[in-house]
Amino acid sequence: MTPHRIPLPAVALALAIVACAAPRGPAPAQAASAGDIEALLSAAEAELARGDADDARAQLQGIAPAGLDAAQQLRYRVVQAELALAEQKPLEALQLLPPAGEVRDPVLAARIEGDRAGALFKMGDAVGATQAMVLRERLLDDPALRSAARDQLWNGLRSTSLEATAGQRLAQADKVTRGWVELAVISRSVWLDPAALDARLAQWRKDYAGHPAEERIPTLTQVAAPPAGRRRVDSIALLLPLSGPHVASAEAVRDGFFAAFYGARDVSSPRPLARVYDTGATADTLLAAYRRALDDGAEFLVGPLRREDVAALAGHGRPSVPVLALNYLDPGKTAPFNFFQWGLAPEDEARQAAERAIMDRQYRAVALVPEGEWGARVLGAFRERLEALGGAVVGERTYVASERDHSEPIRQLLALDSSEERHRALTIVLGAKTQYQPRRRDDVDLVFLAARPEQARLLYPQLRFHRTGELPIYATSLIYEGDAPAPDLNGLRFCDMPWMLSPDSDFAKLRSQLQTLFPGRSREYTRLLALGHDAYTLVQLIDSGQLQPGSFFPAASGTLSLRDDGAIARGLTCAEIRNGAPRTLDLTLAPK
Repeated sequence: MTPHRIPLPAVALALAIVACAAPRGPAPAQAASAGDIEALLSAAEAELARGDADDARAQLQGIAPAGLDAAQQLRYRVVQAELALAEQKPLEALQLLPPAGEVRDPVLAARIEGDRAGALFKMGDAVGATQAMVLRERLLDDPALRSAARDQLWNGLRSTSLEATAGQRLAQADKVTRGWVELAVISRSVWLDPAALDARLAQWRKDYAGHPAEERIPTLTQVAAPPAGRRRVDSIALLLPLSGPHVASAEAVRDGFFAAFYGARDVSSPRPLARVYDTGATADTLLAAYRRALDDGAEFLVGPLRREDVAALAGHGRPSVPVLALNYLDPGKTAPFNFFQWGLAPEDEARQAAERAIMDRQYRAVALVPEGEWGARVLGAFRERLEALGGAVVGERTYVASERDHSEPIRQLLALDSSEERHRALTIVLGAKTQYQPRRRDDVDLVFLAARPEQARLLYPQLRFHRTGELPIYATSLIYEGDAPAPDLNGLRFCDMPWMLSPDSDFAKLRSQLQTLFPGRSREYTRLLALGHDAYTLVQLIDSGQLQPGSFFPAASGTLSLRDDGAIARGLTCAEIRNGAPRTLDLTLAPK
């Protein structure tokens, strides 16, 4: 999942008042005297209110923390936390903030809870953030500030993935928190099934009579419509490789697309025409299919599917009609205007694994990935997200996928070879054999594993044999094949789409229906059915103008959100294999 930009909490409003009077510029080089501390703290707050993190840090560098009294120490930590938030370091901010209820001054306590909520929203912990904002509102006496706090809470919920809000943690939250989160979940389903909205809202009103979020309900029915004077597309073209080595994948995407196409609930306008064009196996056949689709009057293109074809079409220049590519450009490559990228990138799963680990207070990881470009991409995404949240990859190794014995890279990864070397050296010094048990490195909280099912069944028991002990092991979703029992993978964690992990959802029921219709593709290609299904949904969202940066939409493959570069990211659900089947993980308390 891509990091979401959440504005700093309401404390920014208070800091803005300070900004009007505080001097600008760097702090003096010498340590501040007691009389300067207040001015430096105020100046740092003012720089943060202006959005200048560099100058704020310069002001703080003029303060010697050891010389501060208790009240100044607390304020200094809070400003440091706010600086960490401004620098996109939410975990660092949470570690700096004091626990809830520890600060007696209600004004400062409200400011702290606002900062805590901002950090938790950045980390995707919507339940924890809502709890902090509910507490913050209780600390505010001014009706205008309480109203602003509610606005910030609602905007935070509308701008955050809600994949992790189900389960025991939400059920155990206070009623006000549950009401806010459940209404936010309802707001995501408006576009999926507008006919059911009134019934769901009526039930919510019954369950949460007098809830402060009730004033948000009138906005839920304001579903975006196409811009004035613009009609919906009448013709959609699917560009898929229906000949060559990728035909099975293409057919699965096609079938999922038409399952959504014919199952669409919108009967207010005629269904558009949809045609399928074979892109073949070369760039030339791709471009020929592209031109043929445009000549036939296509007003929206879905595809191509292969990564190299996406690059070829993007390099062809700005398209004359919107394009929803079913894969991603390489990192650093810029898509032309009107060119959207959407696919089942394993990088999404790696980022989600990193986020889940941080939420579970697991900061230091070792990673085992296959040799080659795929393993490097997945590891890069995992490391980037883990480090952005305050964690680190402290060790990494690659393995050869075609081999069966992976003990050597595992021993190196866990530093067991170093342990054995120390024992050999000790034996030489003592001149006698000693009792010995190899010990793995102790600076690690989790293992990240990138593997396909057959590789995972070899690697996972070998990792456990080599003393990973109780360390959680995260993998990408490829290790899970759907309905096939996997008792040999018990304890393994992964992040996947609702299509695969929510057996009682409408998406899972549709998956079951499609698997019955297309039994030959029930396991290996079932996620591609979801890709095709959501592709049609995305066409409707893009065409209607609803898909905007900062908006989230629940779908078969996850919660979809548009990034600023035109790529569409997925919010996933994390699970652990227990008794051979995946069980969704409840979100644990985020680090404070």
